[in-house]
Amino acid sequence: MWIILGVLFSFSVLALEPFERLNNVKILRVLPNNIVMLNRGIEDGILRNDHAKLSSDTAGYGARAICLKVSSDVSYWRLYRVPNSEAFSQDYLYTITGLADREIPVAQAELRNQRHAIEEEKKKVDPGPDPFAIKTDLPEKLTERDLIKSEGPERRKLFIEQTLNKDLLQRDLEDYRISLYASPFTRQSINEGESLRYGFRGGNIASKYRLLTQFEQQQTKLKDPVTKESVSTRSTTGQVQFVISGLTTSLSSLSLVNYNSQRFSELATPQHHWQVGPIGFTWHLYESKTWEYMDLSYIPLYDVRTTEVMNDDGSLTETETNGLRHGFRLAFKTRINERVAFENLLWVRPFQDLASWEIEGDNLNLSNDLKLIFNLSENLFFDYNFVYQKDKLWKTLSDLPESNTINSINVRYDFDF
Repeated sequence: MWIILGVLFSFSVLALEPFERLNNVKILRVLPNNIVMLNRGIEDGILRNDHAKLSSDTAGYGARAICLKVSSDVSYWRLYRVPNSEAFSQDYLYTITGLADREIPVAQAELRNQRHAIEEEKKKVDPGPDPFAIKTDLPEKLTERDLIKSEGPERRKLFIEQTLNKDLLQRDLEDYRISLYASPFTRQSINEGESLRYGFRGGNIASKYRLLTQFEQQQTKLKDPVTKESVSTRSTTGQVQFVISGLTTSLSSLSLVNYNSQRFSELATPQHHWQVGPIGFTWHLYESKTWEYMDLSYIPLYDVRTTEVMNDDGSLTETETNGLRHGFRLAFKTRINERVAFENLLWVRPFQDLASWEIEGDNLNLSNDLKLIFNLSENLFFDYNFVYQKDKLWKTLSDLPESNTINSINVRYDFDF
């Protein structure tokens, strides 16, 4: 029993993970119903039901596909999205890039529950003069040169060339996905406000370079916490995030720009708030078929914040604070089933004064974004979102509660750009 479980576990480890790449892939056969036979199999980490993107250096992005059948050295893939049929040729070499299960359209996901009988091509092989001779793929003669590894400047140069690849960056940005979303219902605790929230998110499905963008506006009808009168306000948030994956097997780079502007009653707190992180790092703690990712990140953020302050005579003045925030992020996403997923994003950003270099342990600019995602159709999603925020400056600068909770229901639509 334990032997059988061990074999099954070893197969699950070999499965093609999101963003994992296999190079030098060839099409061996083209079968009916958009099925192709590739020269990669279980020995290369491919299992049935794997989801991937096929691309080539010659023709670029070719198709998305699902693995229907696999043996030790070959696999059969159903191409379900082929934007450019001329991108396929048995003369090209391809790259397989693993994709997350959530990217499979609902109509195509049904293929994973079916068994596909594909007749494999039988070829007669000439046994040669000695059919019992054992051949090896090792070199006939091993020299000292074969044992030499690049060191010093050569190794650094090779690492830079692999990390900063202009051609690969251009190819990775070709397949870009936009998500439009709106929240017909949003309620937050800080001012008993009911809001309409809308915006967009964008991101590419990439093998190495990943660009994420987000812009959001929120219009709110609320009860003023000071005068108890009903007023309308608006908040704006934006983010640009750039990731270079695969610096090592478990490490990626992280660059980040955050913008936030929020108005409560007559006070803009903050009026403008920028957090800029040129470079940070993400440690990939765990990934599997059900856990799309579990990551821990650190990035130093230069923090500039302009806030309006109300004086005793009712007039408004602006105050500006700037310093360094140490950004710690814990993010994970797990899939409950084909249509339901759970996602959580926790940010803790303690503030450090650049003049005294003192770290303020109570000024954390903390936020936790929890999301339950329901896939209604191929590109249509329904989300429940719960956000907890804690900002010391709301209390010290604007006499507002320093914590806030937001409950919202989102409707989201994804499409490729």
